[in-house]
Amino acid sequence: MKLKKNTFTTVEILFMASMIGLDFAYGLIVSPLLNATGILEFIRIDMVIPIMMMLVTRLVVDRFGTLIIYEFIWVVLAILARPSSFGLPGFFKLFPALVYGMILDSCMQLFPRHVYPRLLIAGVIGGVVNQFALFGIRLLFGLPWSSAVKIVVGINILTTIIINLLAVQLAFLVRNGIVRTGWITRIRSWRTS
Repeated sequence: MKLKKNTFTTVEILFMASMIGLDFAYGLIVSPLLNATGILEFIRIDMVIPIMMMLVTRLVVDRFGTLIIYEFIWVVLAILARPSSFGLPGFFKLFPALVYGMILDSCMQLFPRHVYPRLLIAGVIGGVVNQFALFGIRLLFGLPWSSAVKIVVGINILTTIIINLLAVQLAFLVRNGIVRTGWITRIRSWRTS
């Protein structure tokens, strides 16, 4: 009897590293540009591409733990390069990022043969849970739970759902465009050999 390997292959690790690096570089370039316009005060439109990249990465490397590793590495890079991002200091970003990765990975385990429902559930539920985790950490740091903060939380959740729905649509289109390409076939063939 042959045991199933539970480790990631070298090709899968390289693919994940490439996507994380591209995601992080995108954030370093696009976020400051959009922040200068002031649009990020209302809606985090800069998050459409990174969320799409995470979901596509999970579809290509379809294993539990992919997004936990993705989020962990991304947040370590954010701690080193942008210590005050997301309004949280340093290592306090770890908790929401790991919760987000676990929720996304868990949701992506549902409906393994149906791609769009997996993306939809992971994108919407993962985004909402991530917002609650971020605000939970901010409350621990002394953010008052006033009526204004409740309104801001509601607006953030609504805009997160809108952004994540856009990212889900984009991830589905990208997935359909690359699913039968030579690169994806090679990445998956390493798993079966």
